[in-house]
Order: sequence, then structure tokens, then C-alpha cells
Amino acid sequence: MECSWHENVKNKNRQEIITAGKKLFLKHGFLSVTIKDVCNLAGISRVTFYKYFKAIDELIFEVQIEILTNMRKFIVAVDKCEGNGLKRLEKMIYAWIEFSKLHREEIGFVVLFDIYYETYDSNKELKTKYEDFIQNDNKLFLSHVINEGIMDKSLRHDLDIVKVQYYIFQATMGLVERISLTKIPDNKEGITSEDITKMHLDMILNYVRS
Repeated sequence: MECSWHENVKNKNRQEIITAGKKLFLKHGFLSVTIKDVCNLAGISRVTFYKYFKAIDELIFEVQIEILTNMRKFIVAVDKCEGNGLKRLEKMIYAWIEFSKLHREEIGFVVLFDIYYETYDSNKELKTKYEDFIQNDNKLFLSHVINEGIMDKSLRHDLDIVKVQYYIFQATMGLVERISLTKIPDNKEGITSEDITKMHLDMILNYVRS
């Protein structure tokens, strides 16, 4: 019981640091936030910070993982296993786009993270952990719906599930990042973000439907 209590306190302290870091990163951008800033907001010492994180980069990676995990949970929550696989996939992609509208700052963080850590060398251990998360935890949340769509014949029987879900992940993340952070040029009259969203969804569904 005592071990469990200590573990709960440890997890709570760690989460409070992540929450403080996330708040600062979303407001100022992680490139300008220091460990001192995080400690001041969280009300902890640097010694306490280093009990949980070796460096600010490790905290940045944790915030990225938390944002993507929350996004995945938001998307998966709309799947009530009602209707065929095609309809369920459509609802999940719509939820994906809705998440980006509700959490524009988080999407902005994801964009900066992807650009910065792909461009510059970073801790290999952290990059490996993040790549494992993407491959094993975050990209696979569509696979069961695609598989069931193939089984109920609403989706093409010859689909490569791994390739299709990878494409949907990459294409939809690219879309939500773009529409969350930029405006359509004023000279493109008559075109809205909703138009682009619908075309994106139609292209995916037209490709996968049986």
C-alpha cells in the first residue's frame, strides 16, 4: 500500500511538471522556454525537475506524446461500433478535423515539434521512444475499423491495411496542420476550409470504398 501511495505521488508530481511545461510551450513556443520557467510555474525546484526529466527536451517529447494521445482518444471516442466500416471511418476522420479546430495551439505545437526535431539532431533515445510511440501506439488506431470495413464489404477487399492507415494518418495530419495554422488567401473567393476538408474526406473514402 505504501509503495502504491508513493507511486501515485510520483506520477502526480510528474504530471504537474508536464502540465506546466505544456502551458508554457503552447503560449511561448518550446524554443524560448527554460527549465527555470517550468519550475517557477510548477512551484518546484530544479532538483525536483531533474528527478523526473533529464533535460527540457525530454519534457518537450512528453508533451508531444500527450497531445497526440489525447487526439487519438478524442477520435476513437466517436467510434460507437455503429454502422459499417466506411461510415465509422468517416466519423473518425471528421472527429480528427474537429479536434484540430478545438485545439489549434496544440496542433501548432505538433507542427513546430515535427519541423524542429526532424531538422536538428536530438537525443537518439528520445527519438527512438517517440518513433516507437508513433509506430506502435498512435498510427494503429484506424486499423480495426479498416479491417472490419473489409470484413463487412463496405471497404475494398484488396486494401493493404498498414499502407492505408499510414496514408490516412499522414494526409490528415498534413491537412489539419495546414487549416489550423494558415488562412486561405483572400483571392481564393468561394473556397473555405470546409470545402477543402470535404474534398480530402471524399478522396479518402472514394479510394477505400468497395
